[in-house]
Amino acid sequence: MSRISGKPQSGYTQLLEGSNLATARAVNLDIHHKHCYQIAKFIRGMNAVDAIEYLEKVMDKKEAIPYTRRSRKGKGGNTMAGHRKGKMGPGRYPYKASREFIKLINSAMENARQRYDTIDAEDMVITHCAAHRGQVHTGWKPRARGRATPKNHYQVNLEIFLEHFGDEEEEDDEF
Repeated sequence: MSRISGKPQSGYTQLLEGSNLATARAVNLDIHHKHCYQIAKFIRGMNAVDAIEYLEKVMDKKEAIPYTRRSRKGKGGNTMAGHRKGKMGPGRYPYKASREFIKLINSAMENARQRYDTIDAEDMVITHCAAHRGQVHTGWKPRARGRATPKNHYQVNLEIFLEHFGDEEEEDDEF
């Protein structure tokens, strides 16, 4: 595994551990947290190049990101999105979030190329992908009769781990 859960580490939600591991973070992005959560859940476990290709199809509205988290707990239905054609079910095309995830995956692949000379970055797998709420810019919107309502702007922090699992089998076959 690439991380030890239960132990804190500054910056990331997981403790980094592993020999073939590359990471990348994006902090305080102006995109929707719920879209980022759905994308992170979908691309976790995918090959990095396959994830980029799929997200480019999402940006072109040829494929959709399946939305699985329910927003009305215990009431059934309402997954924040309508159904799409085919067998996928509810989903959307989050353009802005997909663009940021593509940048993040490319950054992690470039980090892997800089760190490891013998590993091909295109063969790496996304082992951890998370979206968390970042800073909140608080503000007030003036209303009628001297009142005001809060106008808060929420930002998102993204993190991704890429790991390479190949070449262990070839070393064992020598004798």
